[in-house]
Amino acid sequence: MTTELQWRRTWKPDLRACPWQQMEIDGNTYLIKSRFTEDSYEVMLTDLTVVWLEQLAEGAVKKRIKKLNPSVEAQVTKILDHIQSNLETPSRDTELSVGFTTSADSGDADTEKMRLTVSSKLAGMPFLWHFNGEPVAKEVVSEHLTFPLLAMVGEMFRRQEELIKVIFSKDKEIADYKSQGVKTSRKHYETIPFDETAFRHNMVTSVGFEGQVRSLGVGAFAETGQDLYHDIMTKHAWLNRSPSTGEGTDSLSDETSLDQPIPSSAGTSWGNRLPPSLAQVSPKISPQKSPQKSPTKSPGGRSTPEDSPAKDTELLRRKALEKRLLEEEAKKESKAKKKKKIAF
Repeated sequence: MTTELQWRRTWKPDLRACPWQQMEIDGNTYLIKSRFTEDSYEVMLTDLTVVWLEQLAEGAVKKRIKKLNPSVEAQVTKILDHIQSNLETPSRDTELSVGFTTSADSGDADTEKMRLTVSSKLAGMPFLWHFNGEPVAKEVVSEHLTFPLLAMVGEMFRRQEELIKVIFSKDKEIADYKSQGVKTSRKHYETIPFDETAFRHNMVTSVGFEGQVRSLGVGAFAETGQDLYHDIMTKHAWLNRSPSTGEGTDSLSDETSLDQPIPSSAGTSWGNRLPPSLAQVSPKISPQKSPQKSPTKSPGGRSTPEDSPAKDTELLRRKALEKRLLEEEAKKESKAKKKKKIAF
């Protein structure tokens, strides 16, 4: 039977596992997530009201390159590397703008198409790219934003309670030291016993609380929040894996039209794992294939989201997680052996 540790080593993350990032464009705040492969990409953008998505395969990417940059001659992989770099870490030469268009036969704001324009320079020459996003279904919004955020809030509450327990234990330890006449080497090192009620009251009346409310919580996707989002979506994928199918992924079809988006990957619905009160508002989502590519590095040497974020902190965090999982597996095996010895 495949263990979680073994599964993690072969699992290829899809767009759902890519965390959201905050982006300021034209004075407005957006959340964006993306997944690039050697010859395709998926980009999702939201203004917290509507979520737009564009997915393009190699054939459609080539057509758009010829249309927007007819004088550019380079491998698709290198051009996608350039686009990804300017989207995720814009340079001084990068200009971003967002526009919206509504179909003539529909005045519904939910049917607005989004165009994210990225103007940059490639090898010293002007380079233009358009991301043409279509509004996604409500089920996709739930999969990528609503339920992951609920899971993040629930996990943060759990961690807060664990930290409060640790603080109370530390207070008992400090009280024991003081009873034995131990004193701190510096007066300002002294702390008063933790008061949970006062702490919660101070948090609600603090300036920081007002700032969070004003920002509508976009700070949830700071670096720490991105790590938590990725961890939650990875655990969700493990819990809802299909033992009867392989862990491999499909790639985008090269015959995808220029601007026609591919149905977004939905996977197993979060609604199946929520309390009935929440599950009722989340329609069941039928599993769909997620566009994927097997390579984890682009030829240009830049990391793709399949191993993102490729930072030292992420690597250390994953190693620590693997170590903990191994220890838990060893403990389970040890307990099983003891039970066998005791059994008559």
